[in-house]
Amino acid sequence: MEKHSFSFYFSRKFADFAGLFMAFFSTIILSVLFLQDTRKQNYELLHTKPISAAKYVIGKVSVGFFICFVTLLILNLVFWGLCLIYTRESGFEVKLLDFFIATICYIVPNMLMIICVYALISIIFKTSLPAVPLLIFYMVYSNMGTRNAEGVYGYYGRPFAIMVRFPGQLFDTAPPPMVVFNQSCLLLVSLGIVVICIQIWKRKRI
Repeated sequence: MEKHSFSFYFSRKFADFAGLFMAFFSTIILSVLFLQDTRKQNYELLHTKPISAAKYVIGKVSVGFFICFVTLLILNLVFWGLCLIYTRESGFEVKLLDFFIATICYIVPNMLMIICVYALISIIFKTSLPAVPLLIFYMVYSNMGTRNAEGVYGYYGRPFAIMVRFPGQLFDTAPPPMVVFNQSCLLLVSLGIVVICIQIWKRKRI
């Protein structure tokens, strides 16, 4: 720990757990986000309201993101507090900022992608239920290991994965090689999905 604080390494292990937890939590809790809106009477009523497609889609995505972000913030505070309690006698350095940085880098883009997938499926099929099995398969894909160029099996990340895993030991928590590119792509793809959702909502309104 000459280069980094104890919480630098622990926060990555936290991101491993919280990323997996938030993927399942988002899949379950967001299933009700569009549920009322996609019922026939509510769906027809929404299309007669003067609210614009952009406001509706961005509003829904924002609400889903806010719910997940608050849950994630609580998890950050709980695990930071536990880390402080269990390391106070050892004198390890624990920073709340390390938890926030790991969360923003390794969880927030994935969470946004999940919400946008829900929005897209709900608007296309007029129900959010098909998104549940789709996201479960997406999580399985994201969590699968691969073999590197030398044929060694391990977790090296997958394109557009919605989970970032740190399966090594506590002080062996190097991010997967493609994590920066992947997380950046998730943000861009999420933005693209929002734009597509707005266009689909407009067409269905007409």
